[in-house]
Amino acid sequence: FPGQGWQWQGMGEALYLSEPVARAVLDRCDQHIRQERGASLLDVMFGRPDAAGDLHDPAWTQPAIYALECALAALWDSVGIR
Repeated sequence: FPGQGWQWQGMGEALYLSEPVARAVLDRCDQHIRQERGASLLDVMFGRPDAAGDLHDPAWTQPAIYALECALAALWDSVGIR
């Protein structure tokens, strides 16, 4: 998985809204971040106005990119791409 530098506000939101497999992974990642930080990773990723962090802060960038990549890997796996 690539590192920091390709993040953008709203990344993964269309995938989240349209693909249940990806949504499940992103929800699971969001749940873990909420437990650790008390704030939503998805709010930060999707650029929601009430987000508790900044996507360009590495503390949010790294988990956001990793979560999206895991969601994509799960989606590809669900259609037989390994």
